[in-house]
Order: sequence, then C-alpha cells, then structure tokens
Amino acid sequence: MIALPGPGTSVRTLIPTPLQSAGEAAIGSIVALAAVSLVAALAYFLYGRRFRAAEDTTAALSRVRRAFRFGFPVTYVLALVAMAGVGWIDAADGAVEALLGDGSVVGDALTLAVVLVGPSGAVFAGYFGALPTVRDLRDVDVSAATVAARLARWTAGVVVVVTLVFVAIGTVGDGVTTAPGFVATVFGLLVLSWLGSPWLVRLLQSTRAPTEAERERLARLCEAAGLDVRKVRVLEVADAKQALALVRGLPERRHLFVSDYLLSELDDEHLRGCLALQAGRARVAHLEARATVVVGTVVFAAGPLVGVITVPGVGGGTVALVVFLAGVLALWAGRRLVYRADAYAADRTSRETVESTIRGLADLNDAPMEWGRLTALRRMEPSLNRRIDRLRDRAARE
Repeated sequence: MIALPGPGTSVRTLIPTPLQSAGEAAIGSIVALAAVSLVAALAYFLYGRRFRAAEDTTAALSRVRRAFRFGFPVTYVLALVAMAGVGWIDAADGAVEALLGDGSVVGDALTLAVVLVGPSGAVFAGYFGALPTVRDLRDVDVSAATVAARLARWTAGVVVVVTLVFVAIGTVGDGVTTAPGFVATVFGLLVLSWLGSPWLVRLLQSTRAPTEAERERLARLCEAAGLDVRKVRVLEVADAKQALALVRGLPERRHLFVSDYLLSELDDEHLRGCLALQAGRARVAHLEARATVVVGTVVFAAGPLVGVITVPGVGGGTVALVVFLAGVLALWAGRRLVYRADAYAADRTSRETVESTIRGLADLNDAPMEWGRLTALRRMEPSLNRRIDRLRDRAARE
C-alpha cells in the first residue's frame, strides 16, 4: 500500500522511481508527455473528422463527448505511467524541493499535486485535437488561445486544491491509516468542499459581478422561483455557448452562478423556470446526495482493499463488492430526487414552462434528450424525456 503523506515524508519514499539526475528526469518527462500528447491529439482529430459534416449535430456531439469520457481517463493513465517511468516524480520532487526545501508537509503535498496534475497535459492535447470538430458542430468561434487560457487557469486551480487536500491529510498524520481516521478525514474534506464550493467555482472559472440590470432581473426571478441565494456571479462563457445555472454552497449561504449566454438567450419565463429547477435541486440536496453516495462508495469500497477498513470474517474483496453494489443502487434510487425537484419547479411556475425550459436548455447546449442507463447512474439523473414524461403523468393524475 502506498502510504499517505505525513510530516517529513518524502515523495520519493511513497513511489519508487528510477534514480537519475533532475535534468535527465525533466527532459525524459517532457518527451514522454509530448509523445502521448501527440498521439492523443492525432487520434481525437481523426476521430472528430468523421462527424464534422454530420447533419444530426446533437448525435455527433454525443459521440464525441462519449469518446472524451472514455478516452480521457485512458490518455491520462498512459501519460502518468510513461512520465513516471522516465523520472517524472524525481523531476517534480527536485523542482519543489529547490523551491520550498526538503521535508515539509507543504512541499510533499505540492509535489504530489504536480505529479498527479502534470499528465493532464496529454488530455488537453486530445481535446485540442477534437476542438475543430466541436467548434464546427456547435457553431462557436471560441479561439484555441482562449481555450488554452481557461485550461491553464483550471490546471493552476486544481494544483492549489489538490495541494491543500494533501496538506490536510499530511497534517492528520498516521491517524488517517486507521478506519475511524480514514473515514473522518474523507468526509471532513467532503464537508469542506461543500462549504468552499462557491469559491472553488470562482477559482476554476472566470466570473464577473452581474450588471445592475442583470442583478435586478435575477433577484426578481429568483424570488418568483423560490430560490434564496446569498450572492450571484456571472460565468463568462458566451463564446463557448454554454447555458448554465449552478447553485453551490450550504443552505443560507448558497451562491448562484449563471452564464452570460443563458442570460442572453432565455426570456424571463424560461429563466424563471431554469431558476426554479435549480431551487428544486437545492431543496432536495441532489448535488450533496450524489457526492455523498459517490464518495461514500469509493471510500468504503477502497478501504477494505487497502486494509484500512476491515470486517471480521469477511474478505476485503467481498466487502468492496457489496459496497459497490449498494452505491449503484443508491445512485439508481437517487434519480427520484430529480423528479421531486422538477415537481417543485412545476409548482412554482407551470408544467408547460418547466417542460419547455428543459427542452430549451438541451437545445442551447446541443445536449441529447435521451441517454442510457450508465449515464443516468453517473449523473444520478433520468433522461430529459423521462423527466418530461413524469411531469405529464403527474399532471394527468392531478
């Protein structure tokens, strides 16, 4: 088992790496990253070319997005293995050691963050390979430079967040290797992520304060939709045509994030419907429930496999399998929360408004109205067609 970082624990003791000079390790890591990035970019470019002239743009985009979901994790793992094999960990450790010195919790946490985030460069290269196709299908004029700047901001933000997480784990020390300490640490971090989620959004994405007209409009429509938020920020993504509305934070301290594209494309009726849908999800705690199920499943399934959590008389693999199946069932049952949120939105507006809002948002984002069971599980959300059907069934019963 790889030990979690504790005070004075060097990253070199956590993951064995080839012994070589820092310069050789850095050059080898760059070459490995460049090689995987080139292959990923070429593969996604060639795959995307198949769909650039597609008549059904929504179906084509669904295929491309599905390739992202399955291909990006594979690309990341390949890049991580290739870079680690030529001394990436030594290079990152040496660079951080030169900057912060040796043996500090912050230094070890930053090294691990850099080691884990660095290979994502190959994933970004794959996305850039598919970018021409995405731009053509979505009819957007976002430049490669703008995308690169946003990815750079996201990368820097993730490094900061991951470093803070590892610092917290390192501060706990050996206590995290016990079952109570392991569970308490993970769920403590989960609570902190809920508390800090509004600032996390602002860290990773470009936002601005709403104009006076936007503020007045949103305040009026939020009140009508039953959405009580403490602050409002506008996401600057109009060039990418992303129609988004997000509610983050704990009750009484929630922040609303709306994209500038959403504000410009929706009239008051449909914007109120969109806000009512967000209010409904906030009331049923859909995001919090989904995060708890996912994190809980990972924690209680991984714990027995690495020996942190044990059940007397039962093998770790058996415990992990039972926990995994329970997590899948919880995700499946959790879809009901979305139905309840939709019902709340319909009560605050009307069924027709909610239905047309769901369709309108799908159209603005070139999103499909139907998706499979795996996607429904992953999102803990039924397809849009099923949501509309449920609203109609509810109206018929009433």
